[in-house]
Amino acid sequence: YPYTQRRKVLKSISDNGLTIEEGTITYTDSASGSYTFLETYTSAPNVVVTAHDSAGNNLVGVVLNITSISTSGVTVQSTANFTGTVNVQVLKVGD
Repeated sequence: YPYTQRRKVLKSISDNGLTIEEGTITYTDSASGSYTFLETYTSAPNVVVTAHDSAGNNLVGVVLNITSISTSGVTVQSTANFTGTVNVQVLKVGD
């Protein structure tokens, strides 16, 4: 019998709800910013942040750290002052 290799397909199956939210924090020669969630969460959600400079050339030169996260928002600190935006992606499974 010939062996036919199947393509691997990754799936996630859940009976829980899924909440996805996106937003931005604007930095103007600053190193700290906050984002208030639009959705209501009963526990702290997962958050990913990405920096973009105002010139649009993706040469921000800073590292972002989430300094606090709660059910209502997130605070982000950069390693140096910069001017640009920080994209915020929020993901919560369940609730």
